[in-house]
Amino acid sequence: MTKNKILILFFLILPNYSFACNKEDFLTFVSAEKNKCIALQAIGEIKKNKKNLIIFLHGDLSSGAKPPGKKGYWKLGNDLLSESVNFFFLARPGYTLDSGRKSYGSYKETRKNKTNYKWEKLELVAKAAQNLKEYYNANNLIMIGHSGGAYTLATINGRIPKLIDKTILISCPCEFEMWKKMKGERVYKMKTSPHKNIDKISKDSQTIIIVGKNDKNTFPVLSINYHEMLVKRDLKSDLFVIEGKHSSGSLINASKIIKKFID
Repeated sequence: MTKNKILILFFLILPNYSFACNKEDFLTFVSAEKNKCIALQAIGEIKKNKKNLIIFLHGDLSSGAKPPGKKGYWKLGNDLLSESVNFFFLARPGYTLDSGRKSYGSYKETRKNKTNYKWEKLELVAKAAQNLKEYYNANNLIMIGHSGGAYTLATINGRIPKLIDKTILISCPCEFEMWKKMKGERVYKMKTSPHKNIDKISKDSQTIIIVGKNDKNTFPVLSINYHEMLVKRDLKSDLFVIEGKHSSGSLINASKIIKKFID
């Protein structure tokens, strides 16, 4: 065997460390692609071989707010902790956690839906989640998203079937054009809109949709319509329209609902 062939074989059997970002430790950062680190914040005891890996994605945040946030996201996360759960908050591309850790990407691009909801951004979240699942050897990947985070997850679930076992969408703008119209904003098309990315969702995947009945941002009808689209395709979907507004902190019964789907 020639020297070149030996080298090629050597790199094929090595773990994919050469593609990791230089900060990757699977606790504070995880790699999405080479040199593209995604910031993490863990709560609870983290160790390998726990049954469930829960990853939480925040919504679209202003310059003055950083996830996870002490009122809504933190509380929901703590409510879901158990001996069978590893729990991580994940900073979407371009965002910085309240700990100061920043995910790869430009914050400026998060200010516009056209750049914030590009598939290239959403796909980085999927790759980071896959790397975490493999590293911690989890049986189930459960992903929770609020608002823009829910949009992200719904689209990933449609484009990368069988990655997420349970997709939990809270206050989801799942029908992009209708969402823009209802808000009185300029309407334009987005290929990543969740309602356009349903056909490839796995029959084994389960979607849980939660929305506040008084949500004046991502209106309940958006969640209702998306749920009905899933059901018409014989996909597993459960819808809960509950007391509360748009913020996760106002949806006080959300964690009780989610717990029912975590075994």
